[in-house]
Amino acid sequence: MRILITFVLLFSIKINAETSEQYTYRAEFFFGNMSEGKNYEDVRKQSMEYLKFLKENNLKYGRALFVPIWAGEREYDIIEYGWWPNGIEQYKEWGAYMNNYPKWAADNSEFDGESGVEVKRSISMRGVRARGIRIPAEEMDKFKFVDFMQCSYTSLGNLNNILEINAKIEAKEIELGNRAGYGEHILIPYRGLDADTKYDFVIMRHYYSAKKRGDIISSSPEFRNMMRETGYWAELQTNAKCGPQSTYRVEWLYNSSED
Repeated sequence: MRILITFVLLFSIKINAETSEQYTYRAEFFFGNMSEGKNYEDVRKQSMEYLKFLKENNLKYGRALFVPIWAGEREYDIIEYGWWPNGIEQYKEWGAYMNNYPKWAADNSEFDGESGVEVKRSISMRGVRARGIRIPAEEMDKFKFVDFMQCSYTSLGNLNNILEINAKIEAKEIELGNRAGYGEHILIPYRGLDADTKYDFVIMRHYYSAKKRGDIISSSPEFRNMMRETGYWAELQTNAKCGPQSTYRVEWLYNSSED
């Protein structure tokens, strides 16, 4: 695996006034199986309880739950996903979790120290939102589709190039119309890596509703033509090679800094 030596701490390309910000953040993934006698609603309830601790301690952290739909062979049945706006908030929240949460949980939690998930592995990543077109919150589904792809840089590839191409793609999508309803993120692992890790980054593409995913699929012929005519497909392939997609159901539970 080739690790990118530098990561852009704040990367924002504006192709025109309409394209969205390419903001950065920190993220973590916990892969595991639901504990014996527990189900999805138990895991969800425990995650929501943690929101009370976050708010009482002014901590900025978000949480989502991924459940595999079409994900091939796997060793886990749920992913607990968390994110922070930056590294400062990441270590502030983790410090509070390690030092203050045990007492808080003993006084306030209904779960009596039990975890809803038996974690098998975990990984921390740096994230950047590469592109996407949002829709109003009232049009979003509770459960949404999200796709993942593992990718590796070519000898000519780097993060800055990929982000610049994505900004140009988003500008063209706005011109095409009927492409709203998704967000695409690049996640770069930096802690918890296995020795034989063979990818440099992961593309996470989420859709805000099933209807919008269908609308985007219906406009694929026009999108493919645009990508060929502009050379954006070729530019992306010059910078990175990606493996097959896997698809999950996601529920974005909360972001304590916004709720």
